[in-house]
Amino acid sequence: MYRAFNAELLAAVGKTGDSKLQGNISKITTYKISDTLLVAGQAWSLYYFARREIQSPAGDQRMLDLIQDNSAPIEARRPAAFFLQRFKVTADSATNRGLRELLRTNTDPDILMGVVRTIGRQEEPAGRVALLRALRRQTDWRVRTEIIRALSAFDYASVREPIVGSLKDDHPLVRRTAAEFLRDNGLDTDATFYRQLARDSTQNDVRYVLYAAAQRHLPLYFADYRGFLNYDLQQAYAKTTNAYQLADILSALAEYPWNYRNVYELYQKTDKPAVRSAVAEALRTISNREDFNVFFKKSSRRVRYDLSVYFREMIYSTEVGPAYAAASALQDQADDYRPFYTELDWMNTALLGFQLPRDIEGYRSVDGARAALAGEQAPTPFVADGPAKTIDWHIIGTDAGQEVSIRLPGGRVVLRLWPDMAPATVSSFLELVKAGYYNGKVFHRVVPNFVAQGGGPLGDGYGSEEFRLRTETPGARWDRPGLIGMASAGKDTEGVQFFITHRAAPHLDGGYTIFGEVVEGQKVLDGVTIGTVIERVELR
Repeated sequence: MYRAFNAELLAAVGKTGDSKLQGNISKITTYKISDTLLVAGQAWSLYYFARREIQSPAGDQRMLDLIQDNSAPIEARRPAAFFLQRFKVTADSATNRGLRELLRTNTDPDILMGVVRTIGRQEEPAGRVALLRALRRQTDWRVRTEIIRALSAFDYASVREPIVGSLKDDHPLVRRTAAEFLRDNGLDTDATFYRQLARDSTQNDVRYVLYAAAQRHLPLYFADYRGFLNYDLQQAYAKTTNAYQLADILSALAEYPWNYRNVYELYQKTDKPAVRSAVAEALRTISNREDFNVFFKKSSRRVRYDLSVYFREMIYSTEVGPAYAAASALQDQADDYRPFYTELDWMNTALLGFQLPRDIEGYRSVDGARAALAGEQAPTPFVADGPAKTIDWHIIGTDAGQEVSIRLPGGRVVLRLWPDMAPATVSSFLELVKAGYYNGKVFHRVVPNFVAQGGGPLGDGYGSEEFRLRTETPGARWDRPGLIGMASAGKDTEGVQFFITHRAAPHLDGGYTIFGEVVEGQKVLDGVTIGTVIERVELR
């Protein structure tokens, strides 16, 4: 009993202690490797210290030692893996050899993902070779995803072919990750090649990410070829009805900033919330370019003025998604936009148009933009007045013990809810399920090897309903895949959007409510892509 208590105490010290305490915990050598609880407590403590940017060479080495020690309990090796995946450490040559051997021999995905990230950060040629070999033989799609991301540390030419080969991976999220790699790390000399890859792709979201890669990397003097790219994208936009594919096309168009007017015109021509929000996000991307003035040169002020008109319209609409993105752009570049807003009363009027707590993201963003443009201190994050939604203890007592089934085109995902851990969230979720609220909703956000998120009222990731929930974080850890949580815009702002994890995500600990777990259908969930329809959610 005392060991369990001490383990939790160690973790708590990691969340609250100073660098001196971190040093003391790093140097503990009295724990036997067989003392599972204590060794795990030490590992979790060092993890939580690092989340607060408190690291030390001794602590880093302890985590490296744990992950390489095959005799260490998995309960300690996994937090060490989470540590190594998320935080940078420096390893000596002997340790690097040990990590490469572990990559070859270990089969635990969590451990492998931590090893992969650490090897990548060392940027050693031998590490690149080891990662490429692992990419070819690794059977877990999540590990392959991490390998692709880790390869960004190496010279592009040395990893180009395996990345291109991963565009034909048997998992859709690996294919998307490979396309994103080319977009983010590609070279100008390959721009025309990316267009060809896009034209050959059979996966729509991958196709448009590859078009974005071509747009981003195509040299400016390829004017005629730029016309071909834009023509391809405009034709695709005209033929596509899927809102999420349209959003990907808009992102690709925005990679060439002179498309800003054409992008804005599409905002005026659609009533699809996901597309209207995507237009605003695309214009925000253009607005926030580091090379904005260099790119537009003498036209920079005129383009800023045009964008200021577009952003004002989006904010004044009080559509939560477009307003959020537009206001964020103004807040990010307040000095550049201040000359175009000689008075700000219109923003105060716009604030009155948001319904709270439903539109809290838009309200907060616009309020922040108003303060930034006025040269004022950032406002205190606003939380809607009034009590949070009460718990229906009757529904908790009668239905919470049942499982919930989510029917998707690819199969069924079964959830077991945790009313003891999050009674308010479970109560609200069951009410929504019984009312058929989630039927026909979509997964609007999928981050490969992280989460699939859905259930929003508009399908664009913004907005909720006319209630809010309290954040319920009693100590549960995001320490495995298949945990279900509530999205939020800050503490006590949860509503209807939920997300389910592809993998452990302990960096979410203490910030997001966990209210259940997947007990059947994790592979079905792992195949979800952006726009996947939630056909039906019902009590099992």
